[in-house]
Amino acid sequence: MKKIFIITISSLISAAISAQIKQTNENLDNDATLPCDLISDYKRAKEFTLSYLEAMPEEHYSFQPTPDIISFKNEAIHLGLVNYRYAAMIAGSYDASDMKRLYNLPSLQSKEQVIKWVKKSYEIMINQIEGEENLEENTYYYRWNCSKRCLARKGFEHQSHHRGKWAVYLRLVDVKPPTERLVWDWSKPKDISKKEWKATENYQQYQRIIDSE
Repeated sequence: MKKIFIITISSLISAAISAQIKQTNENLDNDATLPCDLISDYKRAKEFTLSYLEAMPEEHYSFQPTPDIISFKNEAIHLGLVNYRYAAMIAGSYDASDMKRLYNLPSLQSKEQVIKWVKKSYEIMINQIEGEENLEENTYYYRWNCSKRCLARKGFEHQSHHRGKWAVYLRLVDVKPPTERLVWDWSKPKDISKKEWKATENYQQYQRIIDSE
């Protein structure tokens, strides 16, 4: 009798876990809240970039890690100009501004001026993407044919590349880089608890690749 009782309890527990896993998986399928679109990514990237620009003290904006590497300020100006260029190309045009001239422009020398310039470049890009009726429409990336969505993604890759360098610039002047905002906003409340996540079929199927025997 005791054996039958134990088996019954075990069966109930197993059934409850299976039901929980099924429900959790259904919730994940029906309520996928992880933002994965151009606008969300660019807005997050803008805030991430601005946090780096704010973190660097103004007296170090002209800092160069080595003589053959451009200054922190010019890295930021470069990032901003190329944001403008990608937005212009998405619109079917091109921004032919001279990069070296911008580096020496009197209105782009202070920390405040540079931050304003870069912030505006992201806003232009975001507005351009939002205003497009068809991101799959073909256009040109310089002399290469591609979609407008492809251009926006290439622009995102470019700004990520340059911002990624800034952590080294900051470390070299004894400034701790800002908390990362990669992939998405990690401060956002989780959709499920850690326990629920580990109960999902996805988690159960995780495999150890590097340290597997």
